[in-house]
Amino acid sequence: MTVIDESGPAPGGAARKPRGRPKSAESGTRLHLYLPDSLTGRLQELQRDTYAGSITEVIKNALTLYAAAVEEHKNGGRVYFKRKDEAGERQLALFI
Repeated sequence: MTVIDESGPAPGGAARKPRGRPKSAESGTRLHLYLPDSLTGRLQELQRDTYAGSITEVIKNALTLYAAAVEEHKNGGRVYFKRKDEAGERQLALFI
């Protein structure tokens, strides 16, 4: 077995350049998703409508909203939508 220490200087004393993307301050998990074209199109519409910087941002925001709705449901609450031009409210149906 060979162990290579890549943390030290490069041969000849020159400093190594970092390779690849810079590391973010927050660690995370990279996911690769297959999405049908219809869903990709919907995500692009949401990106445009919400001025999100990327589809990834749209997905992160959607997961944040979904997590809040699930948490509310777990605590016995309900989530409702009310439109300004309608008198009634509509309950969000969660299937969990």
